[in-house]
Amino acid sequence: MNIVDPILFHARSIPMAPAIAAPGQNMNLISYGRLAQAIHNVGRKAISMGLARKNIVAVSVEDIILHAAIILGLTRIGVVTFQGGASQVPAGLKVDAAIRDRLGPGSAVQHKLILADRSWMTGDGKPLVDAHYKTAPDDVCRIVLTSGTTGEPKAVAITHDMLAKRIARHHYMMGNQLSQAMRLHCDFSFGASLGFQFLVYMLWKGGTLFCGGGDIDATIQTFDLYKVQVLLGSPASLSGFTRFYELNSWAHSRFELAIVGGAQVHQTLSERARARFCTNIIAAYGATETSMVATAPAHALADVEGAVGYVTPDVAIEIVDDDARAVPVGAEGTVRIRGPYSVGGYLGSPEHPQAAFRDGCFHPGDFGRVTADGMLVITGRTQSVMNIAGDKAKPEKIEGVLRSFRGIEDAAVVAVRNDLGIDQIWAAVVASSIDEKALRAHCEARLAPMLVPIRFVPVEKLPRNEMGKLERDTIARMLKGKAAGPGLANYLPETS
Repeated sequence: MNIVDPILFHARSIPMAPAIAAPGQNMNLISYGRLAQAIHNVGRKAISMGLARKNIVAVSVEDIILHAAIILGLTRIGVVTFQGGASQVPAGLKVDAAIRDRLGPGSAVQHKLILADRSWMTGDGKPLVDAHYKTAPDDVCRIVLTSGTTGEPKAVAITHDMLAKRIARHHYMMGNQLSQAMRLHCDFSFGASLGFQFLVYMLWKGGTLFCGGGDIDATIQTFDLYKVQVLLGSPASLSGFTRFYELNSWAHSRFELAIVGGAQVHQTLSERARARFCTNIIAAYGATETSMVATAPAHALADVEGAVGYVTPDVAIEIVDDDARAVPVGAEGTVRIRGPYSVGGYLGSPEHPQAAFRDGCFHPGDFGRVTADGMLVITGRTQSVMNIAGDKAKPEKIEGVLRSFRGIEDAAVVAVRNDLGIDQIWAAVVASSIDEKALRAHCEARLAPMLVPIRFVPVEKLPRNEMGKLERDTIARMLKGKAAGPGLANYLPETS
């Protein structure tokens, strides 16, 4: 089955029902009937442009509904899409064309460049003949770009069959509130694995997917107007909406469920979000390469530092030592994942990144442990471990202590080399104001001396990717540019 078929099926029975909403954009709503017509029109336009089954096409379109229509229309005729510029993919991956809605930086590339606008959605809307869009279950339907475990761009290919199986797990992983919900706000782009997966999931249900269009006022008004039930986003999304409701006492959140993926939901955010935004929060842990492999209600994770969820029954998470031998239950080691929803490697990547796939497992680059009752606890990232005076230090442990200090909303630590060539731990903290002396005492009471940051640097916000993961290289560059004098007052946020 082509993943677009169920969407077209709904268009026959509920043609007037809203399919996708993008508050704040010029085209802010499309029904199932019009979406189906747009899908067929896009497919016909793509074929006229010389695109064919199994071509790989980069799509960069700002208008959310036009973007959705294009990627669904291309998928319907067997064309494989990914979001972004073709220059962002591994050099070994052959890209056949790029579809953009405007010319700009990066337009001069070696492949076919196609400009698209809303006229692609217009036409008679009649289905194409079967010969143009027959696909097999093992055909790739979508490529998701990810930095994975190395920080290098890599391409993860998802087949029609694999996506259908990943979607089928949503109901038992997320509970009955998701299965009953028909209106979901997605704060991920379609370029993210979860963003594309939930686009298809909601349209398969006959529900409405709401997308953030950059206009926060229009988005909040839409929540009330359409009685949106579910939020899907990163911890940064949850934090932003929670802060809005905290600052605006007149606003009342009616969300029944929040699903948070991409990064850990820390205890302070969990408590504040459950108090003001939504009482039912589900944390999800996984990777583009494996889909979600552990989930749990946020309140079940609150008392265990680093807990990310219970391991789902259809996958195996193993904790191994440096020699790839299983460690005892509850012991810490390197996390590896084995399951039926995992890809076997990256497309077009050189040999080195493929090292994440070995022994029949995917290695996400995490340290962790699994408790006796099946709770997965992540204790750090293999690549983020710092070498301080010959001792290994996990930044996640220090960041947890910093976030537990009253007034700190977010924190990140990195190793910064001083003028003598010695690596020191510096902390970037997001807070309205800080008592540096009290903060240092807080850290000294909870951390070994070598783990207490040398500097505390206030910043407006921490750079994170769309999935909510810290961009540590960027943070390190931010901190290296700060003044060298002692004391908190000499470390001011950068201004642009």
